[in-house]
Amino acid sequence: MGGSMVSGLQRQIARAVRAGVDLDEIEELVIDPAQVDEEQKAALWLYAEALCEHRNEAMLTADELATR
Repeated sequence: MGGSMVSGLQRQIARAVRAGVDLDEIEELVIDPAQVDEEQKAALWLYAEALCEHRNEAMLTADELATR
């Protein structure tokens, strides 16, 4: 599939992460049904995992700052 398909999926993933959706649900709703090959799905999963991790770290930092 073309780069525009993957770019669109990355945007969907980013929106889901910003909305607080967890990685398992992103995988189920966005990545698994995507019409891309397994290598691209793996790359999308890694992208989603990285965004979720970044979000979680940012939330922890915000919580730590709030308790000071």
